[in-house]
Amino acid sequence: MHKTTRVIFSVLALVTLAGAITLTVTWISPPEAPAAGGGSCGEIPVGCSVFTVSKGDQVFFGGNDDYINADSWYWVDPGEGEDYGAVWIGFSDNVQQGVNEKGLAYDANGLPRLDTNPHPEREPVVGSYTSYPIQILHECATVKEVIEWVNTHQWHSYMHDQMQFADASGDAVIISAGVDGELVFTRKPPGDGFLVSTNFNVANPGNGYGYPCWRYETATQQLTELLSQEGELASEDAASVLEAVSTPGGSSWTLESLVADLPHGLVYLYYFRQFDRPVILNVTEEIAMDRPSGPLSKLFPEEVRQEATRRYKQALSNQDLCPQIGKIWVGLVLASLVLMLLFSLRNPRRLIFWVPVAFVLGPLGLLVWLIAGRKQKPGSWQAALVEATGDVTPVPVAYMLMLAVFILAPQAQSNAPLQILFIFILPLLLGWLFFQGPLLALAAHKSYLRTLGPRLPVSWVAANLGMGGISLLVLRLLRWIENTCSIMDLSIWTVVSVWTAVILGACLALLLLLLYEGWAVRHGYLAWSVLVFGNGEVVIPPWRKLWWWVLLSFAVLMGVLLVN
Repeated sequence: MHKTTRVIFSVLALVTLAGAITLTVTWISPPEAPAAGGGSCGEIPVGCSVFTVSKGDQVFFGGNDDYINADSWYWVDPGEGEDYGAVWIGFSDNVQQGVNEKGLAYDANGLPRLDTNPHPEREPVVGSYTSYPIQILHECATVKEVIEWVNTHQWHSYMHDQMQFADASGDAVIISAGVDGELVFTRKPPGDGFLVSTNFNVANPGNGYGYPCWRYETATQQLTELLSQEGELASEDAASVLEAVSTPGGSSWTLESLVADLPHGLVYLYYFRQFDRPVILNVTEEIAMDRPSGPLSKLFPEEVRQEATRRYKQALSNQDLCPQIGKIWVGLVLASLVLMLLFSLRNPRRLIFWVPVAFVLGPLGLLVWLIAGRKQKPGSWQAALVEATGDVTPVPVAYMLMLAVFILAPQAQSNAPLQILFIFILPLLLGWLFFQGPLLALAAHKSYLRTLGPRLPVSWVAANLGMGGISLLVLRLLRWIENTCSIMDLSIWTVVSVWTAVILGACLALLLLLLYEGWAVRHGYLAWSVLVFGNGEVVIPPWRKLWWWVLLSFAVLMGVLLVN
């Protein structure tokens, strides 16, 4: 191997290793329970955000109940004998939140099922899965007692959630299943600080619905700012955190929110994200009153219920947007294909390039064809546009494959080698081996294998800049889709709407690749233009001319990933 080539491969290996290490540290390191901040979570399709924050003698426990219902249920459990009384929200077979008369609070985050060691040698517990938190609030007044209770009683043979408990002293714990199936207790550090959980397992991030998580990061940031401010905390401060991480729709919506002032035994309830209209309950008075159980909405004034009904209907109607977007996009793709076919009958050779471009990029490919693809003698900028279009076409396919794996198998989002494979390797291999190699072999009148070697550095630049451009925009578009459409019940039209978002991101990728192809065309390097226009010969830049573009493309991709 030539000395220069060996140096280039060495540098690229170092860059790739640095990228892998950065991704591993940034995305995969298990989050620690922060005292005054720090941490990260997972991007998930379903909700529930829980936190405990303490400052001096003040302790607030907050939780968003994110679900797909129009209403929930409220009931009072007065307790019997020595059992503590409590107020509860949820359903008899799915308890969501509770606060007992001693100031012990409970909430949970849903997770994928994970088997656990039930410890049959311990004291047996009568009742179903959902009866455990009820029995704990019956018998425990502090987090310390909760941990002792769990360590002395039989447990479930599995968990599909993680439980957070907090008491009036400011102590808090998250109980979740560890990698070995044993329970793990993640404690809030003593003193001023907070503990946050969303829908990833804080002890085992691979057990969750995605990682990292905007809700966890947002709650962490806001709680850090609250603790740094002078003065006392107020219930409105805790509610503002829940409002910031609430979801208006999509796979779930914030049906109800709870803020508990644990030292004072007060509970603030909010219905359908109406954080300016709380209902305030005194736990001791509620237990003494023994209010009849019933729909949660009955606790709120009529105008709050009417607004909640409107928001519920809006959340349902918004879910129709993705099918509409998907159908419009399919129509545009078919129209693009038909137009290209009709106007390219005189030169069918061009269809070898334009059909896959139109199929993947849809109207974006049609626009490029209208601007530059019909020319017999294109100018430099038109040739650069065609070159960039050919480079970018396979990248959205690789991105869609990555999203499919991460959506259908959320635990893959915390798998560092798999992330590196999908981001750094799959786009390169897909474009190089299955798109650029076969088509450019036709243009160059060379064998497939003789085309692959020289084309590798260009394919690398195309894959890196393509992934960087798409990633810069598409995650924001996917956030909108997540908060609008249900991706828990995937339909073909939801998938197509995601495809639409990826192609919009490809517009930025095309602009990035135009910078490279503008340089390449000025230096006489042409490939796709030869295939499309039938003029000239395929000229591919060698490694010694392209190594700095390869390094620059890696830098762009890493910069985008870190920004995101």
